[in-house]
Amino acid sequence: MPPCRTTTVNPQPANIQDSAGCSLRLLPRRSDDEILSLTGAMQNNKPTLAGMMTLGDYPQRIYPNLCITAIAVNGTVLQPDDGGERFIDNKRYEGTIAEMLEGALGFVARNGKTRVVIRDGKRTDIPEYPETAVREIITNALMHRDYGPYCNGTPIRLVMFSDRLECWNPGGVYGGQSTNDLGYANMPTRNPTLVSILEIEKIAENRHSGIPVIRDEAETHGVRQPEFIDQRGSFLVRFFNSSAETNASDHDATPGQDKNSPRPADVENTILAYCAEPRLAQEIANHVGRSLQYTRREYIRPMVEAGKLSLTLPDKPKSKYQRYRLTNAA
Repeated sequence: MPPCRTTTVNPQPANIQDSAGCSLRLLPRRSDDEILSLTGAMQNNKPTLAGMMTLGDYPQRIYPNLCITAIAVNGTVLQPDDGGERFIDNKRYEGTIAEMLEGALGFVARNGKTRVVIRDGKRTDIPEYPETAVREIITNALMHRDYGPYCNGTPIRLVMFSDRLECWNPGGVYGGQSTNDLGYANMPTRNPTLVSILEIEKIAENRHSGIPVIRDEAETHGVRQPEFIDQRGSFLVRFFNSSAETNASDHDATPGQDKNSPRPADVENTILAYCAEPRLAQEIANHVGRSLQYTRREYIRPMVEAGKLSLTLPDKPKSKYQRYRLTNAA
């Protein structure tokens, strides 16, 4: 990132020095000015945008809309309630990326519901949205948003609906890739200097693991898979809660389909016959007229565990090229 137009915000190297000891052994030997220059926080004795967003005192003094706006609404659409109120909660988070991240995480935790489960006499609080997934979603938005001159006037938008969490940021999938490549392909980075400093600070990592973590958290949490939408130069993540599953049809039936038929056993037999040839999960879902998420959860995974279906790529169970075939045991 190029130098900013002012030097009124000066990055401090303390965070980099404290964090770099184990991962980058050469930095602690350098002077403060050398550290700031080598990491890209300063250039030509001026702070870069990456430096300000990670180490500055108040980056929004120069770029007021490089922030996060967060709202919570009572419903599945953004509209006033019966009392004319549009939002349950409405906040704006500023500061460095680390400060905005922690603020937004607190917003989700405060406005999300908590389910209490008693196991073996012990109480366990289960949040509506798993913190690991939320952290990855917001971190990815802060790391990979477009900070260019045509987008630095646009904030990241976080919206909590009754059935889902949405995080929108300017800047679509970078480098000519598509959403189908997320989590699978080795993708280029839009903001390499920013990402490098965040890695040194141990706030984030650039290992292309964020999307798989979000997907895994949804599966572990027992909710439908998240949606990643790249549209018109922006990127949107939708992470659903259990309400979305409850509000949906019990079988996620396609429009016009009788929700009470066919029986699960009949669907399983249909899948077994169809998988005499290796099939993608989406092909199976289309064949039985169910959503992909529902088909995976209710049929494919149980049938794999029961030994009725096998994976064509057993060493890569989450591969987008994964297919399922009928086993001899079935």
